[in-house]
Amino acid sequence: MIRGICIISVVCCLFALLPGNAQEAYDRDAYARDHVQFLVLQLDQWSTEFPQQFYAALMRPPVDSTKLSEAAKSAAGELGESIRQLATMSKAKDVLTNAGFRRQLDLSLAASKQLNQAMASQRFPAVLQSSWDQIRSTLNNLARVYKLETLAVLDPPGGGGGRGGRGPAPAAVPGGTAGYIVDYRCAKNGLAMWTNASCVAKCVRDGDKVVLVTAEGKVYNLANQDKIAEETYGQMVTVIGKTEGDIISVESVRM
Repeated sequence: MIRGICIISVVCCLFALLPGNAQEAYDRDAYARDHVQFLVLQLDQWSTEFPQQFYAALMRPPVDSTKLSEAAKSAAGELGESIRQLATMSKAKDVLTNAGFRRQLDLSLAASKQLNQAMASQRFPAVLQSSWDQIRSTLNNLARVYKLETLAVLDPPGGGGGRGGRGPAPAAVPGGTAGYIVDYRCAKNGLAMWTNASCVAKCVRDGDKVVLVTAEGKVYNLANQDKIAEETYGQMVTVIGKTEGDIISVESVRM
């Protein structure tokens, strides 16, 4: 009887170990699937108005559409349609291993190469350039998940400038710290998010706080939020004030 109880106990212990491992693997897969679906949702949102804005920009200086190939001009529309298909396919439970989804993502990246070159060859509006930075960054994050070739990070002529924060860093100021004014949630997501003024404004309206993130990625909390004007969102600025650890008591902000 005792022997039988011992055998049952051993079997129960082994059984208890297996579900834990299986649960851990399931959790990893579920997280990865949710991550992919979140990235596709971001892409779908960012690309909804992008083609229309891109084609509108082609018709106005300083953009010279005669210097762009027909393939480059049509790439925005092709990318928008491709991303809509990705959004539909991303709902599949096997999206991590789905060959059709991976192939569609590859097509989206191929369409983006032409668009990426076009955005780098002309001086498009800063807001449009900022949106493209976000789309490209998100596509590259997806490409890494599926081990596909990523898009090159190309800067527009003159490095951009204006709204979108792509201008040169302000001159060093005694007691000042240079960086981008961005919302806390996006501070860890790279330059594409740091320079997206409209996204920062939306996150602040949703209740997030603004921070200062340096070009190296160090994040400073800003003690007095009321001294940060909306016009500085997504901009490279110098925040002047007393710094203690990772907190800056803001005295003024210079753009």
